[in-house]
Amino acid sequence: MEIYSVRFNERAAGAIVYLVREKPLYLVLHNKFGWDFPHGLIRERETEAVAALREIYEETRLKVELIPGFEDRVIIRFSRGGRTIYKEITMYLAKASSDSVKLSREHDDYAWLEYTEALKRLSRDEMRRVLIRANNFVKTLIRQI
Repeated sequence: MEIYSVRFNERAAGAIVYLVREKPLYLVLHNKFGWDFPHGLIRERETEAVAALREIYEETRLKVELIPGFEDRVIIRFSRGGRTIYKEITMYLAKASSDSVKLSREHDDYAWLEYTEALKRLSRDEMRRVLIRANNFVKTLIRQI
């Protein structure tokens, strides 16, 4: 059996941002690649959590609180300039105190969606799988209140 080692060309961090109204609402952002959660590249000497908070703020102007106990990793493969790029994204769960989003120039639309609508809207299966885990985690948190 051969063992393949995967080199990650890019490391990123982001979060599934949610609000609780009657039901949890999840924030999805749209850009030229489709619908996704806020995330971006980790800068040198920056922790994953700090990068996630920075990216959320840069992309939405939202101030959020990272929820302890939830972390997931997503590996996305795509092409750029004829090369295959592997991006490892560390995803957190973040609670927003407001639904007032101010988009950055890299996005052209956003939506706060209930779970089933967010699942349909997301462009990548990898992010759908993270949302399924995050939604289960959020439901557990709500039951504890």
